Amino acid sequence: MHILAGTFHRVSHEEWTTIVPMIAFVVMFTVFLITTIRAMRIKPEERKRLSSMPLKDSDR
Repeated sequence: MHILAGTFHRVSHEEWTTIVPMIAFVVMFTVFLITTIRAMRIKPEERKRLSSMPLKDSDR
């Protein structure tokens, strides 16, 4: 009985080690896709305004 419990625990662990990277990939791909689409849809005026913003404070 104890041998079967160990076997099922190992199978369950192996399934999670396969599923978690797939979930992480889908989440990261979705974030990348949404960010790319949002960046492509910015109006030219907004793009120009954002590109002219300073990256550092001018008083330092």
